[in-house]
Amino acid sequence: MTNRSFLTRRHIAIRRLAVVIVLILIALVLAQTAATGFRAGIPNIPQIVTISIQLLAIINPLSALPTFLLCTQGLPRVERNRIVHITSLFVIALVLTFALIGQLIINALQISVSSFEMGGAVLVMIIAANMLQGVETKKLNAKQAALVPLATPLIVGPGTMATLIVLANTDNLINVLAAGMIAAFGVFLILNYSDRIANLIGDNGVQAVSRLMAIILAAIAANMIHGALLAWGIAKS
Repeated sequence: MTNRSFLTRRHIAIRRLAVVIVLILIALVLAQTAATGFRAGIPNIPQIVTISIQLLAIINPLSALPTFLLCTQGLPRVERNRIVHITSLFVIALVLTFALIGQLIINALQISVSSFEMGGAVLVMIIAANMLQGVETKKLNAKQAALVPLATPLIVGPGTMATLIVLANTDNLINVLAAGMIAAFGVFLILNYSDRIANLIGDNGVQAVSRLMAIILAAIAANMIHGALLAWGIAKS
């Protein structure tokens, strides 16, 4: 099977999956609006912006740029665009999946939200520390890179999954889902214009922005730790 046929079939399949997820999202919005009233179903714009910044910080699509550029080097523009689209759609699917079934995961594991928040915060802090050390890349198979490792674990990794589960249980779900879509769109833009970004800011610029996101990520982790300590009655607000 050629790379072209592989990517075409994957692109069609993931596009259909994305449509199904969007329909589920619309149904969820309508259901919440009907259950809690129209005003409760209205997204909170400032909260969406805040959550979007958090998700973009932990997703940190710039950290995936070196790997993306390496594995798509020499590919025709059409094939490159397909990889961008497939990766972005998978990111959407992963973000929405963990936001929507976060409560089910917590219930299945029989742990509290505060315990998951503390565990996720420790993991996020480790990821932030690793980001400060730089990003290593290796040669990858182009036809597989769109799914693994680009979509996961480079873009949507364990830290992102943990954060989504916590946010879905501590914030308005509609706001979390909307912020997830904004973050996924940010991933699409960065991957789609990866060449221009790399040429504009250079390798040092990519690394500098990645380290800035790492600092933001560490601050988010510290806030999550504080939230867990508050829930346990150890810390005071």
